[in-house]
Amino acid sequence: MKILFTIDSLQTGGAEKSTLDIVQRLPDHIRPIVVCFYSKLDLLEQFQKSGIQVKCFKLRGKYNFKQATKVFTEYCITERPDLIVATLFRAEFISRLVAHKLNIPILGTFVNDTYSKFEWQQLTVAMKCKIAFFWILNKWSSRYCYRFLANSESIKASNARALFINPNLIDVIPRGRQLSQFVYSEERFKNEKITFLNVGRIIPRKGQFELVRAFAVFAAKHNNVQLLIAGDGSAMEALKLLVAESKMESNITLLGNVNNVPELLSCADVFVFPSWYEGFSGALVEAMIAGIPILASDIPMNKEAVTHLQDAYLFKVKSQESIIEALEFALANQVKMCSFAQSARNKAVASYDINSVAKQHADYYTRIIDAYPSTHSEKAAKRS
Repeated sequence: MKILFTIDSLQTGGAEKSTLDIVQRLPDHIRPIVVCFYSKLDLLEQFQKSGIQVKCFKLRGKYNFKQATKVFTEYCITERPDLIVATLFRAEFISRLVAHKLNIPILGTFVNDTYSKFEWQQLTVAMKCKIAFFWILNKWSSRYCYRFLANSESIKASNARALFINPNLIDVIPRGRQLSQFVYSEERFKNEKITFLNVGRIIPRKGQFELVRAFAVFAAKHNNVQLLIAGDGSAMEALKLLVAESKMESNITLLGNVNNVPELLSCADVFVFPSWYEGFSGALVEAMIAGIPILASDIPMNKEAVTHLQDAYLFKVKSQESIIEALEFALANQVKMCSFAQSARNKAVASYDINSVAKQHADYYTRIIDAYPSTHSEKAAKRS
């Protein structure tokens, strides 16, 4: 069976990397083709090295929906796919129109909490108008999807509510990680300085500003602690300024972009994840696999992955005081934190192994194709 995986572009992002992780592990009876519409192709070489067939239209402009619909219609007529799996709004909108026109089953995906109240509060008036317009397009075109696939129960609930979609039409399969990439270590709290680690894009909603302010108060009481923040983003300069203003350069280090996250997770003592909201808490899952003790915000996405005082310590989202309490708890309860970490690792191995996740995807796609009523005769003709 042939499945087209459509996506906006192949830039370096969570949705793009997850598509690569899943598609390259699909069984031989599924022939995947990744279709991207726009010209950011950072991950193209990785897709090609994995033996994945890729079709890039390299459309000009940010949207160009008319041209995109035209070329994708022609491509689908040639390829005759059994299923389209669409990811991210532009690719989803284009794919929905074409799938409806050609009577191809299409699976919509929910990978982000696009309509989160926290996200909405950060937008300018102009951006709110833009998001509202795209919401109309998203809501209107969602009727063309046969079913939807979310990467968490929280994202399912959020998008069902925002787009007025029957939750019974939305299935959930989490994204996964390759377990062998992460070195499990039980050696924690052995460093000369207790090392707290955060990994993520440097943008306000990832919570690093609250974390830095909280850590400045915490470190003023303890001279044996340090915070490492790995990542880059649009708010990096502002975060550097905050660290300088806090006079914490000796305790807080901004590492920028790194390519050794597994090593950092293995060597640090505590992972801190203060995000305001997530689609799939990938960085948190990686920390779980590595067996590092975890402090995380109490957002629904994180609470799906870990349980407070069982697998991790959860603090109130966007609360500097609650983060300080969490840091103090970790320092005072090192044995208990290591016990939480072991429990979290066991849960991650059972739920987030990418090979198991890819199999779930393959089985799910097969069920969708077999269940779609109007394609039975075509499928029989293809197989004969």
